[in-house]
Order: sequence, then structure tokens, then C-alpha cells
Amino acid sequence: MGFRVLHIARSGLLAQQRGIEVTSGNIANVNTPGYTRRRVRFSPVVPEARHAVGSGVQVRHIEEFRSRYLDSQIRSFLSRQARSHADEFWLQRLSAILGEPNSETGIHALLRRFFDVVQELVLHPEDLSLRELLLQRAEEIATAFRRLGADFQALRTEISQRLAQRVEQLNPLFRRLAELNTQRAVMLDGSEQAIAIEDEQTRLLEEIARAVPITVAADGRGVLTVSIAGHAVVTGADALQLQLRSRTDSTTGEQVIEVWLSDAARRPVAHLPLSEGELASMLWHYNVTVDPQEQSEHFSLAREINRFVEQWVRRINAILATGYGMDDTTAPTLGRRLFEGDDMDTIRLSGDVVGRPRALPLSDTPGEPGNAAVARKLLALAEDSTFIDGMSPQGFYTATVSRIGNFLATAHLHQEWLQASLQQLEAQRQELSGVNLDEEAANLIRYQKAYEASARVATVAATLLDALIRMGV
Repeated sequence: MGFRVLHIARSGLLAQQRGIEVTSGNIANVNTPGYTRRRVRFSPVVPEARHAVGSGVQVRHIEEFRSRYLDSQIRSFLSRQARSHADEFWLQRLSAILGEPNSETGIHALLRRFFDVVQELVLHPEDLSLRELLLQRAEEIATAFRRLGADFQALRTEISQRLAQRVEQLNPLFRRLAELNTQRAVMLDGSEQAIAIEDEQTRLLEEIARAVPITVAADGRGVLTVSIAGHAVVTGADALQLQLRSRTDSTTGEQVIEVWLSDAARRPVAHLPLSEGELASMLWHYNVTVDPQEQSEHFSLAREINRFVEQWVRRINAILATGYGMDDTTAPTLGRRLFEGDDMDTIRLSGDVVGRPRALPLSDTPGEPGNAAVARKLLALAEDSTFIDGMSPQGFYTATVSRIGNFLATAHLHQEWLQASLQQLEAQRQELSGVNLDEEAANLIRYQKAYEASARVATVAATLLDALIRMGV
């Protein structure tokens, strides 16, 4: 009897000690990101002897409080929220570059000042200072467009660099998941090691989900298969890698960046069309928003401004080509131009008029410097609704840059909604998986009391056994 009671007491001591260890681990990791609360599950030891009464307790397994459904939902919302957040960031950068609508150095203000001078010239076409001012205003517009084109190109370069950095950060995560799969395959379900591996897997998957949308499947051993756009990136102990590839259209010269899966030798495996995550946002703004050669129907700010510049140069030059300068006394017209170039990168003042305000062709008749007929046509362009898409120059430009403001407002609202939804999901997971210190303190006391009771049983059993030995039994 004494030995059996000692064995029962020993099992109680070991089981309660295990409970104290797991509870201590929970308390220690109360602020550890990604940690999942554990709980020891006990079961009675089945007596081997037919008439034995009680055989002690054993630790059946360590239970983890994890919801894979919540984990999946959080990953999905992380991808969407990261896309919206990145959109907001890059659109804010574009808004700062444009400097609209309140900046006095923005193109909208420069256009207004240009036509203000034209209006003055309609009244005083022979005023040399006004002619010089018009050339100055035209130069300011050309310079602003060139600066805008350079800023767009610089932003595009920055986006491509950020893309490369992000891809380089992701590939080690895929390799680490493959390593964890190898370790998880040999771990017992319910063991501390298996739960710790699942915690790290969850953390890595959420970090990846911020960059690219992923789907995750687990087999019976807890080994994960991670896919992007329907293509497996991590399968068991094997991991592919992401690779950026640049493609140039041979017809238009348009250059785009794509994300591909590649093997260890960097041979391409599959193209990944991304719709969510940080990479999707950066790809979109590089390939569409600030791509001056974008060919699709999607809105490209750079392409639309280039359309404006091309039309602006063509229409201004077409009007001035019919006029005469102050010193022109004979026909035909010389076809002088105010601007050269046809896009943001190439627009500049024409050599026909640079430093030659008297050569500005504002009259429609030679030898009449006081004639302002061409200047009036130039002024009429300010309100010409046939400029582009049924809008005037200033109307079209304002509508174009306003779309960036609208996109930014939409991205901000979407970001706020997704952030609120994500916080709700995180709160639900925290309620399930997070450590509650009050509960853990109660458990600690419960295990402590049970341990002390088992120790008391062991003391009683030892006393009984000593008495039996003294009696010679």
C-alpha cells in the first residue's frame, strides 16, 4: 500500500509541477507578440491491477488556445490593410509633388498667371515689359512641367528600389517556413516544441501577408503549404523565391515590373499577379499611376499630364503660327512657336522667341504691332472647352490632379475601415489566445495547492511505510 501511495503522490507532484511550469511560461510571455496561451490537460492513470484503487495522474497533453480561422481572417485583412496603407502613402507623395490646389507655384496657378498676362497683352500688345513677362510665365510653365516629370521619374525609381528591398526581405521568410516545416514534421502534437513552432509560423505568415496575399494549408502533421496567386511558394521542406523582372514593350517602349516565382537557380517558374499587399500597391503605382507610357484604360497621372503638355504645346503653337511680331512687316508668317517638345521631359521655350519679346507673334497682320487679334485667340484658349475631353486647359488639369485627391480620400477611408475591422479580429484572437494574468494567477495558486497536497500525501505514505517496516510487515 505504501509504495502505491508514494507512486500516486509522485505522479501528482510531477503533474502539478508541469502545470506550474506551463502557467509560469504564460505569465512570462504575457507581452510576447504571437504567443499563444497554453494549458495543461490531465488524465487519470488507469490502474493495472484488477482491484487497485487509484493509480495517480498523468499529463495528457498541452493544449493551445488557437483559432486557425481567425488567423486566416487576420492574414486576409492584413494584406488588404497593407495595400490600402501603401496606397495612401504613395498618393500622399504624389500630392506633395503636385503641390495642388493651394500652391502658388503649382501648375494650376502658373496657368492662371500666364493667361492673366495674355489678357493684359490683349489691351496693350505693344508693351514690351508685358511681352517679356509672358515669356517668363511660359518659361515657368515649361520648367514646372520638366520638374514634375523629373519628380515622377524619381518617385518611380524609389518605388522600384522599395520593391527590390521588400522582395529581399520576404525570401528568407519563405526559407524559414520550410525549415520550420521540417522541424514540425517530427514533433508530437500537443508538445511544447510543436506549439512554439506554430507560434513562429503564425508570426512569419502574418509578416508575409502584409506584403503579398497568401493562402495556407496544413496537413495532419502541421506541415504548411503556402501559396501566392494559386502557386505554391513553400511546400514541405522546399521553398521557392520571389524575383522582380522588368519587361519592356517593344512597340511602345513602356517598361513595367512584374513579380515572379523562381527556383534556387533564379529560373522563372510563374508570374504572380498581385491584388493585395504592399507589393501590389507599389507595382500598381510604378506600372500605372506614374508610368507616362501606360497603355491601359486605367488612370495614369503621368500619362494624362503628358497628354496635357502635348495638347498645350500644339494648340499654343498653332495659334501663334498665324501671327506676326512687332518687327514683321511682310507676309507670309514665319510660323514662330512659343514651345518645343511634346511631354513633361522635353517641353521648353522655343528658340524662335527666347530672349526676343518683340518676336512674339501676337498680331494677325504684318506691320501692325498694335494689333492683338492673335493675343485674343490665345486668351480664348483659356476657356476653350475643346482643349481635351470637353474641358478647358485649366479645367482638364484641375480634374486630372483632383483624381489623385479623390483616390487619396478613398484610400484613407478604406484604411480606417480595414484598421477597425483588423482591430476587432485581433481583439477576438487576444480574448482566445492571449494571456490573462488574473486567470494565470488563479491557476498558479491552484497548482501550488495541489502540489502541496501531493507532497503531504507523500509524507503520510512515507510515515505509513516506515511504520510497516518497523512492524516487520
